[in-house]
Amino acid sequence: MKKRRFLTVFIMVACVTSVIGGHFYYNNKLEETAYAAKLELAKAPNVKTETEKTAASEKKVEHFGNAPAGIADLYNKKKAAGESLNLTLVGSSLTTTEAGNWATLFTAKMNEAYGKDVTVGTTSFGKFNSLELTSQNSYAELVKKKTDVVLIEPVLMNDNEGVSIDDTLYVLGKMINDIKFTNSEAIIVIQPSNPIYQPVKYATQVSALEAYAKEKGIPYLDHWVAWPDVDSEELKKYVTDDLVPNEEGYKLWSEHVYNVFK
Repeated sequence: MKKRRFLTVFIMVACVTSVIGGHFYYNNKLEETAYAAKLELAKAPNVKTETEKTAASEKKVEHFGNAPAGIADLYNKKKAAGESLNLTLVGSSLTTTEAGNWATLFTAKMNEAYGKDVTVGTTSFGKFNSLELTSQNSYAELVKKKTDVVLIEPVLMNDNEGVSIDDTLYVLGKMINDIKFTNSEAIIVIQPSNPIYQPVKYATQVSALEAYAKEKGIPYLDHWVAWPDVDSEELKKYVTDDLVPNEEGYKLWSEHVYNVFK
């Protein structure tokens, strides 16, 4: 009887022990499986990162992202139609097709970046002042071009002696109106001529030009922010004694304008 009771107790203890042992074994197996899965996951490539990289590589490059409003949309519209965006650079003898000039350097950069999708032309008024521009109808050919975007450097330096800023702005306004009359969708952008060391009258002319652009709602491309301050001797490293940019000055000017239009 005692043997039977002992056997029963022994079997019960064995069963409980087996259940408990099995429970721990099962838990250990689960932990081992989970740990192995973590190791495999660590070895696997980051799917999200790879997806993001693929999406980034496929993302279209945004051209004219820094340019004045409307230019990017116009560019995309023209490109979709298989046409070139026409951009014309206009200015004084500081804006020419001569080698080393900011306009030439800028044009080369744009050709490299856009190819046939953008056509850049230059119209220079040389040494003419504003009054001479109107009397000789010097910008008639410019108006006929029906250009999409016109970046104008008013002839401030030529007007520095003998022409008031009021006359400069009047002629500038007339030129813009004539361009818009021929092509109402043309986008006009204004920029100043190069800075010079410690300007006096010239500084007031440039300030008036910027105020005019703001008043008329015309984009103003202020490349002066890229040059050393006008009261700094460092500016002389970029501008000659004749008050025109040297090689480094033209390069600096072109790079700033390109960074706006690229």
